Amino acid sequence: MNKHEDRASRLVKKPGLSIRFCAIAAAAMMLFGCGESGPIKIGFIAGISGDGADTGIAALHALELAVEQVNQQGGIHGRKLEIIARDDQKNPETAKAAVREFKELGVTAIIGPIISSVGMAMLPVVNELDIVTISPTASAAEFTGLRDNFFRMNSTTRENADAYARRNIDKGRMRISLALDGENEAFTESWYREFLLTFDKLGGRVVSKVWFNTADTTKPDVARQLLADNPDAIIFVANGVDSAELAKEIRKTDQDIPLSTAEWAGTEQLITLGGEAVEGMELLQTYDRYATNPRYQKFVADYRQKFNEQPGYTSVLAYDAMTVLTAAIETRAPDQPLSDALVTLPPQQGLHQELMFDQFGDGKRNAYFVKIKNGQFILE
Repeated sequence: MNKHEDRASRLVKKPGLSIRFCAIAAAAMMLFGCGESGPIKIGFIAGISGDGADTGIAALHALELAVEQVNQQGGIHGRKLEIIARDDQKNPETAKAAVREFKELGVTAIIGPIISSVGMAMLPVVNELDIVTISPTASAAEFTGLRDNFFRMNSTTRENADAYARRNIDKGRMRISLALDGENEAFTESWYREFLLTFDKLGGRVVSKVWFNTADTTKPDVARQLLADNPDAIIFVANGVDSAELAKEIRKTDQDIPLSTAEWAGTEQLITLGGEAVEGMELLQTYDRYATNPRYQKFVADYRQKFNEQPGYTSVLAYDAMTVLTAAIETRAPDQPLSDALVTLPPQQGLHQELMFDQFGDGKRNAYFVKIKNGQFILE
């Protein structure tokens, strides 16, 4: 029993206490409950060290900005928000342990992870422990249509890979080689299946499928295998760092073959590390980084002022995730599960579009193809 409950119980025993005051005290206990007078704790989990950590760090920065802004406005019902961040190290067991730690620490919800493989590992644990988890970016099609505690802001590999298949057919690229990241197999295998389904139907052919980030592969070996069957184009289903490194290896042999990379790779690191090798590379993005709407422009200005860098796609999606989460926490009824509050929440205005979940906690993003030109992502 917390101090609110103890004080209320003593007052009830006092002669002459009004019924109205008793009702107010009871309502207060329902609203705040045991241990709910302190900060609202939000867990964050992503890879924030090692290769590909730029996506996790960018998402964490966006959450820090969002929390700072909410707290400056007085928090939620007078309670400040607090982020508890953990590094999943792209390791499923580490991620599951972090979820159990979050439960012990009393988090209200979790934002993350960034990659689908970690999300797949977390899924049974967040359901077992009944912790609402919102992934800004996980997109494996296997997450869709499930009534569970795992919510997604992003479109799925089904929509995204289908768009890549159609774009390549439209450009006359009928023979494609694919490089697939073995460290995020839940995403890459799902992406490949969805791409192949559409590409094969439209008359295309995948001439080479090469896994990397495994014990027996190196980037030069992968590049050699990708080029061996003379494809019309190459697609990297990988993060920005690996896509940049693979592009460099490809360009040592072939300066002209069209290169694409999956939406996962769309970070500033892709351009910084890839340099000339990624010029002309195409990829799908779930936001327009050059949008002029005031809400997005203010976010970019605030983000750059706080972190001295440009926000990436994980920044945008993580900020949007916090937008819907704080709205659901603020508006839910005292006895309403947070998961129900999220699926019944009216559309919320995000940085680029209205945000909402369907009955299964699945979101959907508008998508845009961009091409790297002169070191910038330019909308096609």
